[in-house]
Amino acid sequence: MHYTSSSYFKIVMIAALVFVPAMAFADNGKASSTAVNIGWASIGCGLAANLALTSFKLARKMIPMKVLVGSGSSQNLASTYSKILNFHIILNSIGFLLGLFHGYLLLRGLDYISLSLVVVMTVSMLSGIILKYASGNNTKFFVRLVHSQFILGVMLVTLVLLHVITKWH
Repeated sequence: MHYTSSSYFKIVMIAALVFVPAMAFADNGKASSTAVNIGWASIGCGLAANLALTSFKLARKMIPMKVLVGSGSSQNLASTYSKILNFHIILNSIGFLLGLFHGYLLLRGLDYISLSLVVVMTVSMLSGIILKYASGNNTKFFVRLVHSQFILGVMLVTLVLLHVITKWH
């Protein structure tokens, strides 16, 4: 069985999208509002997009090269990576826009954590857009360094958790 076949890819993506509706209807025991549900949908989109890309990259590193070279599936692996990368870009873009709309609806509750979250999300999104459409090697190298920084991901996850915790109570 090829793990990069079209049917397997579709099953994995459908399973990843299960996170989005589950998060969208989460509430804190109080009356839920549209703005809160949009915030949960934003978190769900980001979670599904980043888990899909990260798990694919980890799986790609764990597969021995002998198997790939011998079976001729390295080309199939590259096309699957392109699909997962596009999935990552689209779902993160949707999550970013949902997050901005969530923040706009709840602008009256702006605090330092929320503002920091907007800044980190914007830096990550802008660096991803530049990485996708930049043509120069030096530009791509610099933007890849910014976009793939581990500390940027840790800051994003920490700020999302702090935002949820502080707004939950």
